[in-house]
Amino acid sequence: MRLVGLVLLLLGLWAQASAQVVPEPAESVSLPSEVELAEFLARPTTSAKDAYEVGVRLFEAKRYHDAETAWLRAYSIGQDPTLLVAVADTRQRRDDEPGAVAMLEQYLVKRPDAPDRTSIEARIATLLQSPAILRVRSEQSGHAILLDGSPVEQKTPADLEVKPGTHTVVVVGEGKHVGERTVQVGYGEVSELGFTPNMTSDVTIEESKEAMLQAQLATEDEDTTIRRAVIATGSIAAASLVTGTVLGFMALQDEQTYRDNPTVATADRGERFALFADVAFGLAALSAVTSFTLFMTHKNKRKRERELADLRIETRGAGVTATLKF
Repeated sequence: MRLVGLVLLLLGLWAQASAQVVPEPAESVSLPSEVELAEFLARPTTSAKDAYEVGVRLFEAKRYHDAETAWLRAYSIGQDPTLLVAVADTRQRRDDEPGAVAMLEQYLVKRPDAPDRTSIEARIATLLQSPAILRVRSEQSGHAILLDGSPVEQKTPADLEVKPGTHTVVVVGEGKHVGERTVQVGYGEVSELGFTPNMTSDVTIEESKEAMLQAQLATEDEDTTIRRAVIATGSIAAASLVTGTVLGFMALQDEQTYRDNPTVATADRGERFALFADVAFGLAALSAVTSFTLFMTHKNKRKRERELADLRIETRGAGVTATLKF
């Protein structure tokens, strides 16, 4: 009877639990549009807490610009300096390093006794090291680029990381159309540089026979040196292979002689021949690998040089002349 009563009790508890209504999850609060956000922040009844909480939701939704707007409004209402750090976060997420630095510096001014001053100053120092970006674009892709007089490997379109300061970019298209832009950029700044075939420029393209002759002579000298090295190492490999073969054959002959008439002198001579043969074969392998490596390395280097335009800038008076060689 006790067992039956226990079973009935458990069944009753299970039925009661099943009959309980499971509450539906609360619906997530939708994010305001830009218009709704502007209206909400403009209301006189909006508190700093309300604006801050909306900014948190917008930040989590990766709407960083709108989050910044909400947090700036919260700061204007409550004057809480920590909100300036939050604004710096939104600007850094949008690759606006100068704006982030401005907010962090303002935070330190508004809060001289900030407990996190050391970390904020370190963050500012890191942001100040951010390179600037030059986005070089042209109507046709694949144009050669010179940055401050030196050629770069990238072709248009290209994003070039540069140090803050003044930089000159020259774009050459098909050896005929040249565009030149001089820009000044700060840390973390992104500058868009567009080039068209009909842009005016103080840069002209002309062939420098002297420069071409010097480059050709240097190339020929290097080719001759590499060719001689390849031939020398190849010859050593061939000679070592022949020597090793001969010595190996002699070692086999001594081995056969030792079997017919075993003597100490014959055994020693056979072992020496075998040892010298192994050394010769090893030298042959090493020389062959060296010769092949020299040949392939030089070949790949010449291939890269043909693919990359060799652009040289020569200063002449107030103007600049670019020498283009493909």
